[in-house]
Amino acid sequence: MDERLTRLRRTYAEEVAKIARLTYVPAIEAFAAVPRERFLGRGPWRTGLGSDAVTPDDDPAHIYKNVLVSLVLEKRLNNGEPSYWAMAFEAIRPAAGERAIHVGAGTGYYTALLAEMVGRQGSVTAIEFEPDLAEKARANLAPWPNVEVLAGDGMALAQGEADVVMASCGLDQVPVGWVKLLRDGGRLFVPLTATLPQWSGGGGGANLLVTRQGDRFAARWVGGVGIYNCMSGRTEAASERLRAAFGFPSEPDGWASWRPPAIASLVLSGEPDETTWLAGDGWRLSTAPP
Repeated sequence: MDERLTRLRRTYAEEVAKIARLTYVPAIEAFAAVPRERFLGRGPWRTGLGSDAVTPDDDPAHIYKNVLVSLVLEKRLNNGEPSYWAMAFEAIRPAAGERAIHVGAGTGYYTALLAEMVGRQGSVTAIEFEPDLAEKARANLAPWPNVEVLAGDGMALAQGEADVVMASCGLDQVPVGWVKLLRDGGRLFVPLTATLPQWSGGGGGANLLVTRQGDRFAARWVGGVGIYNCMSGRTEAASERLRAAFGFPSEPDGWASWRPPAIASLVLSGEPDETTWLAGDGWRLSTAPP
């Protein structure tokens, strides 16, 4: 392996870990091992959401930083900031031998990190709605035999017991079908987002982490998020309920101090009660302990 690239990846992994306060060693090692440039096409690359944010050349050093890289500019689809995923991996801690499902895999970079963490004795199912991105992911992930790539709707294609289910796209309600896939101790990580007027294809909110504990489910937030929408399972009515529950600030400068209301559990039975923060079809997020 090119010694310069090896050094770049190690420095990058350490930088991302510092920014995200990542302490989970398997995740740090995955960032240091997986060649990010393999998943981004040939450079120069767009390292922002604007058309003018382009690297001066195709030196991989430009993308071994905490930058998002555009995949489909007109749809604002991108390979997100590594620190966001470092934060997610710190919360989820995918372990050797586990099965993970990744919805919204894009071209496969963060799927490859998952594959590194679960190892050859584990497996990852990657699901991507955009057919061309799914095709690229399939080719990019060929060196990881523990990964399968499916093209289509993650709501329908996410099947089978899993230890980790995570999404790279925003939902406006809890995906009960995914929750029911979790083995005991399994973790679900999904961005819960409401649409925003300034972004027709995406939204904002907070990342929901659900952990199965026998027949109960602990729930908490893991940081705020702005991300593009999942391509199915969203309705404007659900988004409006979520927006109201989050209590989004009315003024732009209010976002600096905004925090989602505290929750403690996900409940899949019974009627909403005084502990219910938000309820949907067959679920409610509650302030009561699991």
